Amino acid sequence: MLVTDRSSDGPASVRTQRGFTLTELMVTVAVAGILAMVAVPNMRTFLQNNRLSAASNDLLRSFYLARTEAIKHQTNVAVCASAVPTAAAPTCSYGAFNGWIVFQDSNFTWQVPNDGQPIFERHVLLDSSVTVKKDNDGIEMYGATGFASPAGARNPTRNILLCDIRGNQMVGTNSVERAVLIAATGRARVSATSADVSAAAAAAGACP
Repeated sequence: MLVTDRSSDGPASVRTQRGFTLTELMVTVAVAGILAMVAVPNMRTFLQNNRLSAASNDLLRSFYLARTEAIKHQTNVAVCASAVPTAAAPTCSYGAFNGWIVFQDSNFTWQVPNDGQPIFERHVLLDSSVTVKKDNDGIEMYGATGFASPAGARNPTRNILLCDIRGNQMVGTNSVERAVLIAATGRARVSATSADVSAAAAAAGACP
């Protein structure tokens, strides 16, 4: 077996290694800076949109849950705004849906019962960058038929608007805001169309 000793090849075997020149380094830093200027705003917009989408979809899912449980248990189930939804004995704040709870209200009192009726869900407070507007009393009730209940001790909320510091910024024909709309039939949906957002703002108030 032939083994070559490269240590004896002399100076020709030594390869010269060179680093970046100052010009190359400056060009690299400049390109990195340009990429950062483009990427950072896009990432910020992505995070803002994601927060609004997540918040509105979570709220929509809670309305679906309340409607399903009302039909399943053949009783009234409500979704109400709560300032401290994770408290041992949470209460309805009747304000904006920054946090909320889903609970059974067989007695149709429009408040969290203290007689052992179940609380089906508690949603923690939304990120502080999200602003929520609503019409009426920050609560919605579903009856055994799955229909949204008419007013009782409280006036039910039917229009909810979620936004951030961008307000009603338009992207094409849609807004960056999200509207959560509840029909009298009990059907809830999320929309970002200009018409739906404008209608929700007219009922709930401009956002932020």
